[in-house]
Amino acid sequence: MRTVIVGAGSAGLICAWRLSADPRHEVVLVDAGIDPGPDVPPELRTDILLPPEYYWQYTDQDSGNFLPRGKVFGGCSAVNAAAAVRGHPWCFDAWGSELWSFDACLPAFRALEADRQFGHEDHHGSDGPVPITRYEQSTFDLAFQDAYRRHGYHPVADHNAPGALGFGPFPTNRVDGVRMSTLVTVLPEVRTRSHVELRASSEVLRVLISDGTARGVVLRDSHGEHTVEADQVILSAGTFGTPEILFHSGVGPADDLHEAGLPVVAHAPQLGTNLVDHPLFQMNVEVTNASELPMPGGQGTLLTYELPGEHHPQGQIFAYHAPFFDPTAGPNTVAVAASLQTPESRGHLTLGRHRARVHVNFLSTPLDRARAASVVATAGDIIDDLAAQGRVKLPDSPWWRSEDLEHVCRAHVLPYHHPVGTCRMGRDADSVVDEHLRVRGVDQLMVADASIMPTIPRAHTNLATMMIGYRAADFAAEE
Repeated sequence: MRTVIVGAGSAGLICAWRLSADPRHEVVLVDAGIDPGPDVPPELRTDILLPPEYYWQYTDQDSGNFLPRGKVFGGCSAVNAAAAVRGHPWCFDAWGSELWSFDACLPAFRALEADRQFGHEDHHGSDGPVPITRYEQSTFDLAFQDAYRRHGYHPVADHNAPGALGFGPFPTNRVDGVRMSTLVTVLPEVRTRSHVELRASSEVLRVLISDGTARGVVLRDSHGEHTVEADQVILSAGTFGTPEILFHSGVGPADDLHEAGLPVVAHAPQLGTNLVDHPLFQMNVEVTNASELPMPGGQGTLLTYELPGEHHPQGQIFAYHAPFFDPTAGPNTVAVAASLQTPESRGHLTLGRHRARVHVNFLSTPLDRARAASVVATAGDIIDDLAAQGRVKLPDSPWWRSEDLEHVCRAHVLPYHHPVGTCRMGRDADSVVDEHLRVRGVDQLMVADASIMPTIPRAHTNLATMMIGYRAADFAAEE
């Protein structure tokens, strides 16, 4: 069986690693980004702000915000902050499929991780390729924990314990300062397998489909366009990239395909819809003691808590040393971040002959605006507590103290860089892929990345995306 996997990121590399463990499966792993080779350069191991060539250049059309997606082997796992939070059981149970319930996904989560503190627990793994740890907290982070405690929140040792809510250290796959991406953790083993071909700097333009069956892909590299034949194709090009490839292959809303002058191979009316990301808000303050700073993003203290309402609405608050993400921030600047983890607003991609145009559409519903304002107000209360303790100094007229916070939040919302949902998985006929991740209307074509998520987990999405890649390999092996 010869399989082409398009996209060597969080899901694609895990899928290639898992599938090629059986030498009967010949795998061609294709990515438009570079393969940096066995000696991963320092910036891809440690840095958070990388040169432009490591990113796809997507922008939210409505806000102008940059939407970085990793364009390198390792994908977003090679460029992110390495926060390693799974999500709760109800995140996955809400996907509406027993095949994707938390209990069904847990074996893959366990197989992927080597949790350094909780690997002995039944809901964790200790032997997987991705190490996960939690760091000793800084003095400032401990002060943040004290403030959380004063406001009635409770400590939690492991944010990846099923149902855990409260404050405690971020789980992270950044170990000894190194981002343990799929580039670092699984690609070295994949390189040793003679039945795996790696094709870097090769952008897939479309899937070759004839008689309703995927036969390979057409890609473009420095030598021009080429055809790579396969018995099956797995698209792991991401929430923006996978819909683009499907659309250019003739899969998508029929009217839009006709308008773009493309053939209609399979009518997929919801391709490119259902886009969702966590809305994020940043409140900058200054520490009063320059020797006491919070830890970098994804390593300090994380607070998760439920909001009033049904179906577990959730907020998230954390602080980090602002220069970690923003080189223009002063050396004593602390960013207090707040996020609504259960948005109901949905965006979409505009698909055509060229690169997809992204419309994230944050806070487009009254409930999202009200809940976002509530989370920001709670973060503001924590900031006021720290200011009363003499630990931080607020700017003049902080935006988060507005009397019309719902309106002001819309002006300050930022992407959290967790986009999902544009190739929704489901049992209904309008879903883009079925429960086994097969593209409806095309045989031997699958999608394995964050685009298949029907709803967004209440967590950073990288571990869940790896889990999807792992399970996709098992589905592909059954084909």
